[in-house]
Amino acid sequence: MFSVIRFFILGATVTTVFTLNAFAGDLKQPHSWEGLHVGFSIGGAYGNADSNYDVIDEGAYFVPGDPEQLGGLFNRKIDGQSLTGAFIAGYDFQRDNITYGIETDLTVMDFSETEGVRDVAYDTQPGTLFNQQNKIESKFMLSLRPKVGYAMGKALFHFSAGPSIGKFKYSSQFSDGNGATTSFSDSKIALGLSSGLGVNYMVGDGWSLRGDYLFSYFPDIVDGKSALSNDAQNGFKYDADFQSHNLRFGLTKRF
Repeated sequence: MFSVIRFFILGATVTTVFTLNAFAGDLKQPHSWEGLHVGFSIGGAYGNADSNYDVIDEGAYFVPGDPEQLGGLFNRKIDGQSLTGAFIAGYDFQRDNITYGIETDLTVMDFSETEGVRDVAYDTQPGTLFNQQNKIESKFMLSLRPKVGYAMGKALFHFSAGPSIGKFKYSSQFSDGNGATTSFSDSKIALGLSSGLGVNYMVGDGWSLRGDYLFSYFPDIVDGKSALSNDAQNGFKYDADFQSHNLRFGLTKRF
């Protein structure tokens, strides 16, 4: 965690220094940013998912009070951090200081976080314990974002927003001292939305340094249900959303 934070601080400092240098240049004559650009970036992301875990109470196993207790414990935020890497490609048009175009990037990460409870007693059955665990994983995101920007000297500031897709794996397990068990696992490619803010600094020969912040939101990464092993009319229903905050620094080449 601390290494990621130090990376953020270092990258933000470098970006700020280059941006201030850009302001010291000729602001009335922006450099040309028009054309194709490709590049890469590395960064750190904080991701979190709100996991909704509803009790299906249609049989004889759960008694009044159990759904409220289980729902209060199992509906929780699952969060964590991951290093990221991205390949970036896009095309910009320019008119005076204004730029506009489109950009796509493929971001890879290793987000894998688990939350749960162990050996908790039912309020209605103090002698019976239960265990539960949720796990969410994400390995990549792909986005396509129209963007607009403003060029000042050697600097270009830009905003972008557009659709994105991500692949997620969700798994859950439950067991208790009465022998009731259930498990659920689902992999899904989900549709979401990404938006970004960034700054580029031209260093020469078409190369530019880049720093940006990318926010991504996926409203539906899982939707399913499972039944208890000893009572098919009882079980759980699962759904969750996911969002990530990704701070990145990289290098691009314009052609």
